[in-house]
Amino acid sequence: MIEGLELTIYLNDEDISFSLSPTQTEVIFKALGIHIDTKDQTVTSFSDNSLKKHILPKINFVPID
Repeated sequence: MIEGLELTIYLNDEDISFSLSPTQTEVIFKALGIHIDTKDQTVTSFSDNSLKKHILPKINFVPID
């Protein structure tokens, strides 16, 4: 079971890292459609196109190209 993760943001030649709680991790995984298959040792997620089409409009987010 995944207990959490560390998120690193790269911005202007600097990086900021911080840990996410188990709840925050679950939200990120669900939002991105991340699924880890431990049997096959594969990871899948929603494509960028799917996120732009279905998720971003719902949260009023304007992606940076």
